[in-house]
Amino acid sequence: MRMLQALGALAAFGALTAMPAFGEDAFDACLVFTQADAEAALGTAAAPEPVNPKVKRPKVIANCTYTGFKDGKPIAASTQFRFGRTDGDAQKAFEDARFQFQTKPMFISGAEAFWSAKTGQMNLRKGRTWVLLSVGPAKPVERDIEQAKKLAERLVKKM
Repeated sequence: MRMLQALGALAAFGALTAMPAFGEDAFDACLVFTQADAEAALGTAAAPEPVNPKVKRPKVIANCTYTGFKDGKPIAASTQFRFGRTDGDAQKAFEDARFQFQTKPMFISGAEAFWSAKTGQMNLRKGRTWVLLSVGPAKPVERDIEQAKKLAERLVKKM
């Protein structure tokens, strides 16, 4: 039974391909999730990942990460955008993920959200867009739910 659930979640996950948002030809997650957003969530200065000028950038960039240091320890804020072909596809995949992990429902105005302590991620869905957010240290158990919620509230206004 668990195998069937895992396969169902995987199939729904596959439906959420990295398609450009809202029918655009290109999408860059760092244009939605800005350095100012990361710094507000982390509470310290943050820098984007370095870009190799010799490598051609793809049209669709679904991930964005900013890193910094707090109390001498490395921290990061990252997002991963996923898009469903329809609202229904996105909602099904989102619900499957919610049941896959032990989660805590979150109230974010204008969107559905839940926190997964196991993965240390906030999951946010609005329409056909699903965003996975993580804020804090590298270890998932050390990440703070409040920092992720603050970032989710900033991003939902941009979606």
